Amino acid sequence: MNSQAAFSLDRDDDTLTKENRRPRETPDDTAGPRSIRSHVVRWMREDWPYLAMLLLAVVGVALQLPAIYWIFVMPVYAVICIIEGWRHFTTPEARWELVTVQALNWFALIVATYILYNAGVQGVLNTNASGLVMLTLLALGTFMAGLQARVWRICGLGAVLFLAVPAIGWLEQSIMLLVGATLVIIAIAGLTWWLGQRRDGALQT
Repeated sequence: MNSQAAFSLDRDDDTLTKENRRPRETPDDTAGPRSIRSHVVRWMREDWPYLAMLLLAVVGVALQLPAIYWIFVMPVYAVICIIEGWRHFTTPEARWELVTVQALNWFALIVATYILYNAGVQGVLNTNASGLVMLTLLALGTFMAGLQARVWRICGLGAVLFLAVPAIGWLEQSIMLLVGATLVIIAIAGLTWWLGQRRDGALQT
């Protein structure tokens, strides 16, 4: 019995030794790209309202769309600002104030848009100038709406729209260049967000 127990212990020791000598599995090389892809998908899922706001503004200016387009876009901006800012206000009074302020802000911009595209004003401004003025108004309204809603991303979007005004003048409203610039801005914003997530994860660990 003792010899059998000793033999069994020897076999167990040999098995453990062989298992320890087995080479460790190498990490999957595709883990990096998959992680990046998941971060990009998460960023797109969380920040799609801001991307939609940016694309709506760029498309409207690039294609020189009429006033009815901007009158449709501004309520969309207002709804996004209210939804994104809702969680920053806890009391019913504060939330009602948010809705009221946002409604007044964007209604004022709708009136300004109507005046801008009035026949009398259009006789003074050409199409290109009207587009730049419209983008300036939209940038100002977006920045102020971000402050009112306490959402820094909306303020950042307003700043981007402000910077787009001289850029569009320099690019002479080339549609392809505008689309390319928009994609670059989106890529830079996504990369910044991803690096911030990695840094936060490293600090937590």
